[in-house]
Order: sequence, then C-alpha cells, then structure tokens
Amino acid sequence: MASYNQDDSDVDSDAPRVAQWVDEDELDNWEDESDEDDEDEEIQEDGVSVAGPSMSRSQQRELEDDLSTIPLGMLRKAQRALSQTQALEDSSSEDDSDGPPSEGGIAETSQFSKSRDKPDQDVPKRSRKDVAKRANKHAPMEVTSKRPVTRRRTVVAVQTAQPRDPRFLPLTGELKPHKFRQQYGFLSDLHSSELKTLRETLKRSRKLLENCPKDLRAERQAEVQRLELTVKRAESSVNRDKREKVEAEALHKVSKEEREKRKQGKAGWWMKQSDKKELLTKARYEAIAADGGKRAVKKAIEKKQKKIGQKEKKSRPFPRGGAAESASHQSSDSLKRPRRFSSSNEQSKRRKIG
Repeated sequence: MASYNQDDSDVDSDAPRVAQWVDEDELDNWEDESDEDDEDEEIQEDGVSVAGPSMSRSQQRELEDDLSTIPLGMLRKAQRALSQTQALEDSSSEDDSDGPPSEGGIAETSQFSKSRDKPDQDVPKRSRKDVAKRANKHAPMEVTSKRPVTRRRTVVAVQTAQPRDPRFLPLTGELKPHKFRQQYGFLSDLHSSELKTLRETLKRSRKLLENCPKDLRAERQAEVQRLELTVKRAESSVNRDKREKVEAEALHKVSKEEREKRKQGKAGWWMKQSDKKELLTKARYEAIAADGGKRAVKKAIEKKQKKIGQKEKKSRPFPRGGAAESASHQSSDSLKRPRRFSSSNEQSKRRKIG
C-alpha cells in the first residue's frame, strides 16, 4: 500500500513499469485515502490547518519551504486575524446561547472592530520619567544616567589656522618713538609741501570765482569751499607734526640730563604728569616765540583763554529768574515798538545839533 501512496514526483520516470493485480476492496480503500489527502492539501492552501501525519515527506518539505519564504509580518498579521476571528466566534456563540444581543455588546463589538482596524493606537506608550525641577536656577541640572556618554575622544589634535594681528605680535618688538620719528620723518615734509600746493590752488580758485560766468558760479563756489576745508586739514597736520617734534625734543632733552645725573650717582627720578604738562606747554610757547616773536605768543595765549572761556560759559548753569529771563525780556522788548522820546530829550537833542 505504501507504494500506492507515493506522489508522482517521487516515482522515477526512467524506472521499469510493473503491472500488479489489486483487489477491489483494497482499490476502494486506496481511493478513499487519496481523497482524504486531497482534502488535507486544500485545507493547507487555505491556511487553516497544519500538516498532519498523513502528509508525505515531500509535501511537508514543500510546505516548510513556502512558510519560510513568507515574511514574518504577514505571518503575524495572519495570526492576529485568526485570534480575532476566534474571539468573535466565541463571543457570538455566547450571545446566541444567552439571548438577543444588547446595545452594550454591539458597542463593544464595534469598538473591537475599530481597534482591529487600528491596532497601533491601543499600544500603551512608554511613560517617561519626569526630571526633578531644580531648587534654584543657579543649581546644576540633573541629567539622566540611562543615556550613555559619548566615547569620542580627541586622540590627535588637528592644527587649525589661528588669526594673527601683526600689531600685537612679539616679533615686531617694542615701539621706540624716537626711532619711529627718524624713519618716518619724511611725512612732515610731505605735509608741508602738500599745504603749499593747496594754498596756491585755493588762491587760483578764488581768482577764477571773481571773474566766472553766472552759470558756473555755484560750482566754483563749492570748489572754493572744498579747498578751504582741505587747507584747514593740511594746516592741522603740519601744526601737529611741529608740536610733536617740539614735545619730543623737550622730553628727550630732560631724559638725557637725567641719565647724566644718574651716571654721576644721583638716585632714580621720574617726572610727574603735572611737571610734564608744564614742561610741554613751556616748550610750545618757546617754539611759537622763535617763529613769530612775543606778539605770536600773546595771540596764542588770548586764543587759548577765549576757547576756555567759551567752554566755561556753555557749562555754566543759569540761576532761576536770572540771566535767562533777562535775556528773554530784552528780546521781547526789542520786538516791541520803540518808545517816543519825551520833550526834554527832544530839546536836549536839538540843542546838541544846533
């Protein structure tokens, strides 16, 4: 009988054919068994049952191969669907045995069907542990110990380009004003020659402005104003160069005398700021007197005093009801009509005229 139960795939096509007499009863039993095998195969294709003992080895292997090729997600879905259908069948059988279904049962069934459609929403989310609040905002914050610390470490430091300012590099050395003035002394000569050229240009522009046509007068006037401002800037540069030169010579002279005194055995001495200011002022006035005489010194002193007086006048607070109100009254009186002279004033004027 075992030879008759074998599948066609197991029979060798090249094997010799043998005819054997079989009893009718055995033939009927063999047909019944083949029908049962066909039913088992149909059930396996539907995915309801699992291979039984009546299946052959080749069929079992084919079934295992088919199951191994199916993704795990599809198998999980099929398992859920089978469990849900089984639960629905059990609940429906219980409802049929108890009586007509109630409204609550219908609602539960609908909710269950909705949950079946959306299985991801029923999965409870993991509760996160709340971090304790700090007692003070300046206190250190608590960090969870569940999070691992990074294992990245700087083994070889990468050299990055660092910005450098040549003004503050030690390679340039310390600034020496005396040597700096010697190397860049030609700048003062350039400023003087530039001032001379600008003055000549301004003189020529003023002559052109006097005899220029009417349509070019505005343009020439703007040019003259621009040159005047440029001349003032050049004069300031020349005066600054002269002043710095005079002050440097005065300080160099004092420092030279001090070095000679120290060589003779005198103790160290350093000039105070007040003495330095007085020394520089005296040196400036001596240079002005050498160029323009005592009259130039007097003019410079008056100009300085006037400038200081204007600053003091601007910073002077006016008392309440004082100079401010008197100035306002005077301006209002000047706007009014002048008073008519009296007869005595008119007579005195007439006498003076006559």
